[in-house]
Amino acid sequence: MRKSLYSINTTQAMVLAHELRWKIMKLLTQDEPIYAKQLAKKLNVSESKIHYHLTQLRNAGLIKLEGVRSIKQGRAKLLRPVASDFILSLLNSRFESDQSVFDRLIFPKFCTPDSFDAQIIVGSSVPHGRYDAISRDGHLVGELCWYLGTHLGTSLQFSSSDLVSTDQDYLANKQNPLTNLILIGGHITNELTAKYNKTLKEKFNVFFTENKIVSDTNEFSDPTQGLIAVFRNPLDSEKWILILAGVRSLGTKSTIYSIVHDHIEILGEENEFVVILEGTLNQENKISGVTGLLSKSLK
Repeated sequence: MRKSLYSINTTQAMVLAHELRWKIMKLLTQDEPIYAKQLAKKLNVSESKIHYHLTQLRNAGLIKLEGVRSIKQGRAKLLRPVASDFILSLLNSRFESDQSVFDRLIFPKFCTPDSFDAQIIVGSSVPHGRYDAISRDGHLVGELCWYLGTHLGTSLQFSSSDLVSTDQDYLANKQNPLTNLILIGGHITNELTAKYNKTLKEKFNVFFTENKIVSDTNEFSDPTQGLIAVFRNPLDSEKWILILAGVRSLGTKSTIYSIVHDHIEILGEENEFVVILEGTLNQENKISGVTGLLSKSLK
């Protein structure tokens, strides 16, 4: 089930505007997929009536088949809404069903037709690298994987058991095949980021005491600022690299936040680019939003 907003038309809105169908949709959003007999019992209506309304919802493109479960009476179809949030707009809106970072960026570059095809590399949590640094970005991997899982659904799967590894484990494995890479963390804490940093037009400087992102005309040193870079692997033009890294850990969090919350305004139509953005802090000193795009350049 998609977590991003799903734009519906007036016909779909009319299908939703029915008390029983609305109740069915709310039950279908539960963690466990549910089938018609269970819906009938929970809503205290006949199973035939449930099947009728499920058909209406499915024909309108509002629910989809999630799988099949064996029950005593045979096999039951498990159904899910196509999204958790719907929006009806009277104007042309940016909240289109295909407007997500996953659809614009992740799927075309980091997926095969049937699987997610990339390794996620995060800096090691033990002292390592040129600066003997410790990464504090490990928890961000969970947020990114949650986002990927909600969009991959059941139609795609993760292609590798080595989905996530640290930079040290990756570099220690001399047999690593060339693959798509998603790198989390800046050049100080992630040695893979440091390796590819030099190829970027807007990049991190190389001095630990003055950590910042530099371009031809600007410097960005606020802890909440981060860099998102998408480019082809210099060693294999068929493979892609995505860097999500901040001036400090808060900046890295800002880049992850922009992905997970589908801030598509950070993206363009270009295949390769570097963007610099800034996060907003709440009263608990945690990233709670993205202020906006500060800079963008082509790779």
